[in-house]
Amino acid sequence: MSQLGECLRTARESQGIGLAQAAVETRILQRYLVALEDGDFQHLPGDIYARGFIRNYGVYLGLSVEDLIELYRRERGISEPIRVVPATSSPRIRGFFLPSFFGVFFVVLALIGVAYLFLTVTNQTGESARQQAITRPTSAPTPLPLPTAAPDATSLPALIDGSPAQTPSDLPDTAGGGVEQTPLATAAPDAPIVGEVRITGGDTGSWLSIKQDGIEVLGKTLGPGQAFSFKAQRSILIKAGNAGVVAVVVNGKELCCADARNGEVRTISWPP
Repeated sequence: MSQLGECLRTARESQGIGLAQAAVETRILQRYLVALEDGDFQHLPGDIYARGFIRNYGVYLGLSVEDLIELYRRERGISEPIRVVPATSSPRIRGFFLPSFFGVFFVVLALIGVAYLFLTVTNQTGESARQQAITRPTSAPTPLPLPTAAPDATSLPALIDGSPAQTPSDLPDTAGGGVEQTPLATAAPDAPIVGEVRITGGDTGSWLSIKQDGIEVLGKTLGPGQAFSFKAQRSILIKAGNAGVVAVVVNGKELCCADARNGEVRTISWPP
């Protein structure tokens, strides 16, 4: 008969507690409580669980837990608790330091070699592309013509006969006397548009506005017998306030204004 089991059963019965009630209140399965009271420790799940059951059951019944644990140890044949003694010598560790070092060294060396090969191939490819770009013939685009600055009135070319062309500042006032007509200059290779404006008759002259390549070079009244020569690269625009007394010649061709009436305003442009 187990002394531990008898002590547990006597305490339970003296308090009028049934096994079912004790199992519910201690949350220990009833078959484990029966095994404890019968001393049948083989049916318990293990030593650790058995000690836990004894502690909880002893506290529930109001018994000394230490005395119950000591009875359990004697009945199970456990004289002394198991003690963990540290080993006197440290376990031998297998040394792989040198193989690991050489392995890492060779792996790093292999990575460096792969990177070197990759950079070499990349540089060779880029150099080949640059050589092809250098040796490939390319057609140069046709340059656009540079804009030519229109000459001002002071830089108008001289006439063929050697006499300088008249500028707006050189022209006499309408109240002055007449000026002899100057022979018409022919077109020079560097000036595709050459001509002049003359006042052919009348007593009052005519107001004139002349633009060479979009730049106004004359804007005043010319008196009878006065003339103004012009030279342009792209276009000529002439406005005459009294076209009946004005004659316009461009590149040796008379454009205006034999059919105009006195006081009529006309605009002459070249190209038309």
